[in-house]
Amino acid sequence: MENPDNFIPSETLRFLDNKGEERLKFKKRRMYNLIKIAQPDEALYREIMLSLGYKNNKVQFLELALILPYFQIRELKDRETIEKALLYRGGFMESKDGLPENFDFSLKMDKSVWNHQGVRPNNYPEKRISGISIFLAETIETGIYTFFRDKIIKCFSEKIDRIAAISIVREITLFNGIGKDRRLEIFFNIILPFYEVIFEEEGNSELVNFLNQLYEKHPPLADNSITKKVKKKLSISPNNAIDSAKRYMGLIQIYKNK
Repeated sequence: MENPDNFIPSETLRFLDNKGEERLKFKKRRMYNLIKIAQPDEALYREIMLSLGYKNNKVQFLELALILPYFQIRELKDRETIEKALLYRGGFMESKDGLPENFDFSLKMDKSVWNHQGVRPNNYPEKRISGISIFLAETIETGIYTFFRDKIIKCFSEKIDRIAAISIVREITLFNGIGKDRRLEIFFNIILPFYEVIFEEEGNSELVNFLNQLYEKHPPLADNSITKKVKKKLSISPNNAIDSAKRYMGLIQIYKNK
């Protein structure tokens, strides 16, 4: 297989690397600020919920995370109850059956605030809620923060290559309820910058470097309308995939900077 770098000028690659670094710094600033106002579990929960909204329901998913915080999720004990609680608070369910007697039924969104127009049926918010409840149930014993922290530490390696990066990220994002592509987006947009901030504050340079290597070595995520537009602007062939998640994020940052 030919190296995609052969088809992209070196100056363009350096530009993408710089923008990829800029993107990571932007994400880390966000995580740093979030950690200052929320406990780690709640911070990760809010960011993951926000990511489920895509462009049409981000604010709605964040509101749902705020009116049903993660510490209450952990009190619900099982997936079915978690799903019912989220659907009820989101306004998708009227029935109170299966919810605890002490559940605050006064907190509830109006179903009309959710957007379905222009959203694929598989991405409807109520389906995303059903899916995330599976993941949340997996974490209620340890908490989201410890769930991912333990995985990162377990997967630690001083030197990694592309194949190792793929395997490691797959292991860290091995959880149910969310599709593979969305799990990768959650890892590179939320998990990686979040724990870089955590490990930097702890003075753990080895784990920070480990996460940086994953950013640089892991293949890019699936192209979307944004990355396709930027690649066209940079005269990069649509069939010519860039070679890392870092450069992929560079494409996103170029678009955000316009």
